[in-house]
Amino acid sequence: MPALRAALRAQLESWPRERLLDFAVERLLVDPELRRVLAAGQRAPAAADAALSQPLRRAIDEAVGVGYVDWREVPGYIGRLERLLGDIRSFAEGYPVEGVAVLRYFVKALPRVFDHIADEDELALFCSQLARVALGLAARVAGAARAVAEELLAAWLADEHGRFWEVPELLVEAELPADVRREVAAAAEALALQVARTDGHKSRELGSLAARLR
Repeated sequence: MPALRAALRAQLESWPRERLLDFAVERLLVDPELRRVLAAGQRAPAAADAALSQPLRRAIDEAVGVGYVDWREVPGYIGRLERLLGDIRSFAEGYPVEGVAVLRYFVKALPRVFDHIADEDELALFCSQLARVALGLAARVAGAARAVAEELLAAWLADEHGRFWEVPELLVEAELPADVRREVAAAAEALALQVARTDGHKSRELGSLAARLR
């Protein structure tokens, strides 16, 4: 059996890539069991990556779940957030898809601390840093840029404290693909109409953003 395995492997390695793919597809079409093996193989890495990211998600929950951050504690608290962001960036080097997922979780979780910190502009500066990192890493993951951009826009729109104030400018500056820019512009226009009666200022900003993204 080992000799046969080696011979088969050597034969397959000698085939051109396209021929090998055609052969694999033809076998998958007629063999349901092989299709189940393929599907399981696709799910397993994603599940494993998600399991590896759980300590980071717990660290995010712990960081934003603080009772109150006094002004004297702000530098240490921001340092904690920055170290956590650094850990996520390091994780994303090896697991980019799950790394972006953790960053998206961070963006959604961070507003939980907005009412519980006596900062001046330190947290706003960190929010801008988080947004830059999320957009930069999302550009390396297929299909992630649009989701990250739209979630950052939603965070900016919901933010009554001005912590995500720089998001529109960061979206304009980001090196987003042309199709993603158009999609985010369309989302901004839709949001502008949605909030026109309740927040004229943000509605105008969204309209301006849509024009700049096109």
